[in-house]
Amino acid sequence: MNRQHPHYLLYIFTLIAMAVWGLSWTNAKILGMYGDAPLMMFWRFVFATLSFAPIVYWTKNSFSINSKSLRFIALNALFMTSYNYFYFKGTQIGLAGAGGVLVTTLNPINTAILASLLYNLPLLKKDIIGMILGFIGGGMIMEIWKMDMNLLFQSGNIYFILASLSWAAVTIITSRSKEILHFIPYSFWSFGIASLMSLFIALDQPLLTVFQFDWIFWLNMMLLAIGAMAFGTTVYFLASVRLGPQKASAFIFTVPVTAMLFAIIFLKEELTISITIGSLLAMFAVYLINKK
Repeated sequence: MNRQHPHYLLYIFTLIAMAVWGLSWTNAKILGMYGDAPLMMFWRFVFATLSFAPIVYWTKNSFSINSKSLRFIALNALFMTSYNYFYFKGTQIGLAGAGGVLVTTLNPINTAILASLLYNLPLLKKDIIGMILGFIGGGMIMEIWKMDMNLLFQSGNIYFILASLSWAAVTIITSRSKEILHFIPYSFWSFGIASLMSLFIALDQPLLTVFQFDWIFWLNMMLLAIGAMAFGTTVYFLASVRLGPQKASAFIFTVPVTAMLFAIIFLKEELTISITIGSLLAMFAVYLINKK
């Protein structure tokens, strides 16, 4: 990238990647109309793996990995698989827009808590305030005061919470593996092994029926697998390397906004006052936690 124009193109591509991540919640909701979570999860990983193979080649990275790298990758793939299962289940029976806000705002909160517990990292005052605001925001997004415990578990929200916990584990595992393997082959093999793991979950599914689906299915699947997973992940990792994790993570603030926007436009979901206020509180929580 030209040094005279430091990171303008990277900023633009990262914003596009975040918009694609926001759209992915609507894509997943639409795919849920075609089949169950294991089926959609399996094909998402397969197409992401296939689309990532040329990236590994073009960037002149090696496909080979050692046993130490494999352990990290297998553990990462396990939590990526669980994340995608909960992600698809949640969007299948819950609200895609609310899920997009809830998961992306709970991710940094859960990550901070897990990192503190596992690695004794200190939680600053701003982190604690941010987590409290994020918790309140998440409750408002789910409109938890309208729910009893049975509704909480039936509404899809519990899947979003489990998805955010799974992604927190992915984040921590990946942060520990960055000195062991370059992120591009790490991502490729994570997707590949997750494909095998999800295959075992999807063995009772009619795997080949996807080739009979219409163009709407394929458009949403390609946006989810190649757009959100392959393109979005690659650009985000590049931003993390070039801009640093703090600045790169700040772009995630835009994901809940685009997730709700696309859900309102394409799925006709209702934008309530509680979801709006909860989203603002949750995004401010993410800002506080990421603030230096």
